[in-house]
Amino acid sequence: MRYMYGLITAAFIFFSGCSVPQAAPEPLSHSVECNGSVYALNSAQCLEDDLFIERIEPYSVIFMGDHHLSKNQHMFVADTIRALGAKGYRIHLANEWFSPEDNALLAEYSLKKMDDGNFTQKSAWEKRVSFAFDTFSPIYHAVRDNGGVLYGVNLSKSERKRISDVNVTGMSSDEKVFFESLDLNVSAHRQLLAPYFSRCHRPKEGETDEECLTRMYRVQVAWDAKMGRESAKLAKEVLKTPKDKLIVFVGAMHMSNGLGVNLRFARESNLPFVTVVPQSWDHTRVLHGEADFVYLYEQEKAAIEAEEALIAKLKEKNKN
Repeated sequence: MRYMYGLITAAFIFFSGCSVPQAAPEPLSHSVECNGSVYALNSAQCLEDDLFIERIEPYSVIFMGDHHLSKNQHMFVADTIRALGAKGYRIHLANEWFSPEDNALLAEYSLKKMDDGNFTQKSAWEKRVSFAFDTFSPIYHAVRDNGGVLYGVNLSKSERKRISDVNVTGMSSDEKVFFESLDLNVSAHRQLLAPYFSRCHRPKEGETDEECLTRMYRVQVAWDAKMGRESAKLAKEVLKTPKDKLIVFVGAMHMSNGLGVNLRFARESNLPFVTVVPQSWDHTRVLHGEADFVYLYEQEKAAIEAEEALIAKLKEKNKN
């Protein structure tokens, strides 16, 4: 009996132990110490500027993530453009702040037919973009000095509204085809954005939380799909020689973990590409799979203050 009791006790401990809920494992990450330079996730090493350029040079399409408030990070993008230009490459820059409808204006600006003042006025920059032009201008100037061209790849405001409202009757035939092709079933992408879409920020009259969250996610996917598709179109049009390169410069969240614009691009184009995202160096861990390369930069005081002000503004909006 003692023997049987021992077996039963051991079995209970074993099986109940297997059923005890385990803590969720920490996500895989790299501990890094390479402030002000680039960390390559595929080789787990810090890279000096020259080696970083050497690593991305074979790719004709380069996705570069943006932290909108940081001029330091924007200077890194501008320096990358200049370094590639010094090797004889012509840079074509696709930018999320503009749509293909803006390409004629962007071409004029790229060719230096207007200065920054005229460009910001004609593009209605202050109304269009919530961030100061002078933090982005080093990137645009680097493209202009390179002899390259700026392009828009995003949805226009009116297109975005029709998709948000599911206003199919107001869509053109091309818009309907695009709308009906939206893939809202990439589960990893939903998981990635779940913390940001945990609640509805601006519900429409009579709209439930679930309907609002579905609408928000639909618009997010539409942004990524549009920018991926337009970038693929651009790649076909502008990559005419081995010395042409397309840089797709959009918000870092739109390409994190290869699940955003870059994923949608890969569905439209078989061209190999590389992804670079920024991370401020006060974070010493880089999530594995975040990108091919992570640029670690010092977040300037002005950017921190602007970010805090933006968060406070959004919180105030959400209260109302």
